[in-house]
Amino acid sequence: MKRFQHRYTLPAILTLLILAIAFLLIGFFNFKRQTTLPPDANSSAIGIELNQDIDYVDLHKLQSNGVSFIYLKATQGRSYFDENYLSYRDQILGTNLAFGSEISYSNESTPMQHYRYFFKQVGQNTGSLPILIVPAVTTRSARYLRSMGQFAALLQAAGKRVMVKVDHKYQHYFNPQTLFMSSDSKAPNKLKYSFWCYTTNGRVRNVSGLESQVTMYAYNGTVGQYKQKYGQLTQ
Repeated sequence: MKRFQHRYTLPAILTLLILAIAFLLIGFFNFKRQTTLPPDANSSAIGIELNQDIDYVDLHKLQSNGVSFIYLKATQGRSYFDENYLSYRDQILGTNLAFGSEISYSNESTPMQHYRYFFKQVGQNTGSLPILIVPAVTTRSARYLRSMGQFAALLQAAGKRVMVKVDHKYQHYFNPQTLFMSSDSKAPNKLKYSFWCYTTNGRVRNVSGLESQVTMYAYNGTVGQYKQKYGQLTQ
């Protein structure tokens, strides 16, 4: 009788091993299809950047998969305007998504040239999120940062909230009310940074066109703070 029992021991072990490996593989591939979330953080809201490199995104699907806000790439310098900005801004009206406008700050245009071209193309409807200024060059020279600070001051004088995607150590180039976005790999200090760009190679689950190479943001505060400042979270 004992010999009969042992005949089935090895096949049973092999079967269990195969099933375990199968479940691990299924879990791994399901994980790879999930929305990319910030590491080591429980952020209250996540968002993405949309631009003309992404032809079409179903914003309702975006919302239903946990994205709460969008930054729309708008202008760079005095000559570049993202051709999808206006169409995405119109589509957002039918959703609960918050949005903001993103400006790439060039070292080849003056603060006033950036300012005039931005409002010429976008108008006053820049979104409920702070206008995001992103460096278009790698330099962080004093001259470049002073110029960016002057541009931020022009926007603030026009009644706009402004956030810059530079290290907080450069705060002395900007007005005290200027917000900062971190692009560090770890969760940033909540007292220094309002938002966090936690990846430029993310994905959003079940949304065509957003399977990879997505720039993703997180609000660096509580649920209550986000709702108070920018609206409800998506589910």
